[in-house]
Amino acid sequence: DMGGNGNEVIIGDCFSPDDTTNNDSLGEFTCEDSLTLSTSQEKWNWEPTSSSHPCNILRLSQSELLRAFGPLGVPNLYPHPLVIRPDNYDSQNEATINNNYIGRNRHFANMTTLEHLPLNFPPNFNVTLTGSDSLSTHRRIINLSQYLSEMLDANKDIDRPGETLPDEFGNETWYLFGETFTKEWAEFLQHYNLPTCQSCTPLHRQQSMIALSFGIGNIGSGVQWHLHGPGFSETIHGRKHWVLYPPQSIPVYKMEYASRHWMENVYPNLEDWNDQDVKMELKHDEEFLKMWKRVSA
Repeated sequence: DMGGNGNEVIIGDCFSPDDTTNNDSLGEFTCEDSLTLSTSQEKWNWEPTSSSHPCNILRLSQSELLRAFGPLGVPNLYPHPLVIRPDNYDSQNEATINNNYIGRNRHFANMTTLEHLPLNFPPNFNVTLTGSDSLSTHRRIINLSQYLSEMLDANKDIDRPGETLPDEFGNETWYLFGETFTKEWAEFLQHYNLPTCQSCTPLHRQQSMIALSFGIGNIGSGVQWHLHGPGFSETIHGRKHWVLYPPQSIPVYKMEYASRHWMENVYPNLEDWNDQDVKMELKHDEEFLKMWKRVSA
């Protein structure tokens, strides 16, 4: 998968249908959401709402998920991608899409605004950043407030503030992505309410059987194509555009670049892409189950 950030700062990443078990129908699902492009996205070579690249991942409300899988939610190692949204989600309401988190993590959403996030940690709290290449080969330790400032001011000198550009190398593009396992992060992430899945119970959490991570990125940021096991990703603020390849398929990409390079130079020109990739736009309040190769921007 390749995962990254769309037209707003995104904060939040968690590892953790009527009938959705028919593998033959996977890939036929399309999204009905209409999105308003930001000024930044209008400069890009790909269009998230284009009819030629429809979202084909099944989206379920919380109630539909419970009807499909029962009160314990998604079973362990469920093999297909799913998008889960709150029952009161309104895709046509721009205020809902862009401003107001309405899901089960409202308190956590308030804690993780740009204004409030640093208040959850000690003064001069440091974070570990990784490079945005596929292997996250580089590390950088920096103060959290400094990272937030750098992230928002990136490329400000060329009138593209807070944006990761498509020609930037992954090992030179810093991203808070996954290295959130210290005591301070653990205490902070206790405020995150887990999704509905059979391995996301309070007992699993009490026995430290759940690994939570947390990510922050700016416009266009993301990690180049990579692969790992199943988990949930939830967008708390902003939007995140995901492209996934099934395990048997291998995307062609340049490992040294950040994810937007592929999104700008390869993605718009794919032919018969619907037979190969699975794509969606994940807005705040939405989460999805993943275990395929993925990329996002």
